[in-house]
Amino acid sequence: MYVETATSLTTHHHIRLQVTGETVRPGDVIDFGGWGYTVVEVVDFSGSRKGLRFDTGDALIVDSADELSAVRAIERR
Repeated sequence: MYVETATSLTTHHHIRLQVTGETVRPGDVIDFGGWGYTVVEVVDFSGSRKGLRFDTGDALIVDSADELSAVRAIERR
């Protein structure tokens, strides 16, 4: 998956992980068919659903238990 992020490799490292509707957060890059979509907003909907808005303008509604492959930037210590 190609990932383009605004974080510096000198200040952050990137990890691949599985996220759910409960654990996804802005800045995560979600993998859809080898393409990375950066989450810019997470919105709570009724029940256990979350709305994800991506930097492309696309949106996705997921259930809190849905698993997604993602890359997350973690600050180096």
